[in-house]
Amino acid sequence: MLSVINPATEELIKQLVTDTQESIGSKYQLCRQAQISWGQVAIEERKEIIEKFRVLLQDNADACARDTSLETGRPVHQVRNEIKATDARLIYFNETIEEVIKTQEVYRDETVREMVSWEPLGVIANISAWNYPYFVGTNVFVPALLAGNGVLYKPSEYASLTGQRLVELMLQAGLPENVMTPVIGDGQVGAMLMEQKIDGVFFTGSHDTGRKINEEVASRLVKVGFELGGKDPCYVTEDVDVSQAAAAVADGAFYNCGQSCCAVERVYVHEKIYDGFVAAFIEAVEGFKVGKPEDPSTYLGPLTRKEQIEVLNNQIADAVKQGATLQVGGNPTEGVGYYFEPTVLTEANHQMKLMVEESFGPIIGIQKVSSDQEAVELMNDTDYGLTASVYCRNLDRARNIMFHVHAGTVYTNCCDRVSPYTPWSGRGHSGLGSTLGRMGLETFLQPKAWHIKP
Repeated sequence: MLSVINPATEELIKQLVTDTQESIGSKYQLCRQAQISWGQVAIEERKEIIEKFRVLLQDNADACARDTSLETGRPVHQVRNEIKATDARLIYFNETIEEVIKTQEVYRDETVREMVSWEPLGVIANISAWNYPYFVGTNVFVPALLAGNGVLYKPSEYASLTGQRLVELMLQAGLPENVMTPVIGDGQVGAMLMEQKIDGVFFTGSHDTGRKINEEVASRLVKVGFELGGKDPCYVTEDVDVSQAAAAVADGAFYNCGQSCCAVERVYVHEKIYDGFVAAFIEAVEGFKVGKPEDPSTYLGPLTRKEQIEVLNNQIADAVKQGATLQVGGNPTEGVGYYFEPTVLTEANHQMKLMVEESFGPIIGIQKVSSDQEAVELMNDTDYGLTASVYCRNLDRARNIMFHVHAGTVYTNCCDRVSPYTPWSGRGHSGLGSTLGRMGLETFLQPKAWHIKP
């Protein structure tokens, strides 16, 4: 059984039956059979089902937000905002899929006609994440279904109720039985899922788990897509409005308790404004309310995973030991729940775990730099490469800085945002492949080349 725990109260919400090797094998066989028919359904009908799902998700946003908040600890209003923002992604996928799957004539003369058509991969495994289950889930299973694939969907064990609800809404929208089916359990269940003869695996989570999955399926040469971790840097130049930049970067670092792969995790500030920026940053962080997830005024709820508290404690202790100054926070809060104080450390450097290892929590290190070149060198001093941001009034200067930063997504005067129109991809330990954008649809298709002589 899988125990679903409320991180805010540490109370048991529900126990779910976890899948076994036998049940996963049965679900795989049923999905394989269902996919054959689903892959032949007209694209117009597939789009109609996704459109119904989109409407149902918005109609049930309040109930969905409450369920997700209970099992993850996120403030209800923040989950509701995620669901609302998911709408644009679903609209984009539905509006774009026909153009992507359209058969193309690439060459013709009097002797031959050459074309390219697109077919689904088959049955894919979608191992999803808990921190943004609506974004992360629909990034994969919606384009996969539109492309004609079957989906074995394993939500994170920390968002299983949400995952089950998403499948229920998809079935309610008219998706045929077994085309998308939930697989419930922890990492061991995920490992069992990898033993099936799947045609692709798409995972969102840690680099270590992504690497293990890749090693498991490498010999079978199946399609893979990994959205993994990040140690996302932000550089603030000396020409900015300090108060505005500090408030924006603080939000980018602490939103959702910093539990986001694209959250700002390390900040570099030009020495000319360092003191002023630190003061404004601390003022912004001290204004973040830590509270109950159901309270509309709460900005920071509890951490979703209790074990992350030890990770944060270790990073803080290591940073202080090596000379960092603890400006704000630094401790779990007393009482019930997995709460952790929003924490700011200054005088940070790359000898500290805080600046080189993923934190995934409400802590941030700030380091002083003397030049753009130094900032770029430090931003690139990482195995990760998901996102990076710069706050700078001179857009030509900002463009030059970002040109030299190794990251799949770069921001100027903003951070911690995702768009359905652009590919979401990582470099290095941050992942393989892309979701979102046109590439996020193409990844669930395989080409077939046609050579036709009259």
